[in-house]
Amino acid sequence: MKLGDVLLNSCEWIWRFMILNFLWVVFMIAGGVVFGIMPSTIATFYILRKWVQGEFDFNIFKTFKDAYKKEFINANKCGLVFLVIFAFLAFDLNILFKIEAMYSTVLYILVMAVLFFVSMAFVYFFPTYVHFKSSNKEYIKNSFVLALSSPFQTILILIGFGLLYYMVQSNGGLLMFFCMVIPGYWVMHVLYKRFLQLQRTI
Repeated sequence: MKLGDVLLNSCEWIWRFMILNFLWVVFMIAGGVVFGIMPSTIATFYILRKWVQGEFDFNIFKTFKDAYKKEFINANKCGLVFLVIFAFLAFDLNILFKIEAMYSTVLYILVMAVLFFVSMAFVYFFPTYVHFKSSNKEYIKNSFVLALSSPFQTILILIGFGLLYYMVQSNGGLLMFFCMVIPGYWVMHVLYKRFLQLQRTI
């Protein structure tokens, strides 16, 4: 591949990422942030899945808007479940932090481990939601099952997040343009391969 082709392809990807990140922010704000973040993120993953599959010939705005409207209610229902879990764990951590006893330290570490696991399940939720057709209960359950049964993918995702964090630290201006889309693309890329493996074994 010629240098000119590489540069052109790179510019196309940068443009795609910027547009999609812009849509994520705009639609999140349109939903009042609180009610917009889940459907906006799911709509983003709908687009990212298409890109990972090599599909580029579609209207990004229309596809994003349709997914946002279609999944608005279900996305917020699922988001509420995760919010309750996170709030419960945060409450537990706050209490344990104030208790000065050896057992509280052990429990604190255990709850932190659970919090990490739930956080990874939350990351897994979005690719799971856009890839499979199921009920809200199954989406949430499967995200936990996948997070538990996919240690290699979790490590890859964390390595990617670490590298992206390093890049953002060095170039803080990138954050506003790619804060959601680049990490999301990496997650979708890693887990899409995992989904294909699972589907071949069924």
